[in-house]
Amino acid sequence: MSTDLRNVPNCEAQFELTQTRFWGGKDRMQCVQITQRKARGFEEPTTASGFFNHIDLTRDQARALAVELMLFAEGREVEEFDSEAV
Repeated sequence: MSTDLRNVPNCEAQFELTQTRFWGGKDRMQCVQITQRKARGFEEPTTASGFFNHIDLTRDQARALAVELMLFAEGREVEEFDSEAV
């Protein structure tokens, strides 16, 4: 069973982000799915994946992503360091 949570505020129309809480099983426990409608392209979608983008996160993953998103929102994002490129 899943529960729809409130949409992410201030994201409307094609930028709307919806949240759904669901049980991910004994290992993952409570999870959240973030869904966004895909922009209309030249191809006609034939399945749900043709209409929507989504990501499923455990609570721990959501917490870690929230930290990174806040850093980005504040202009303090951390760039990936590639030691082989040096």
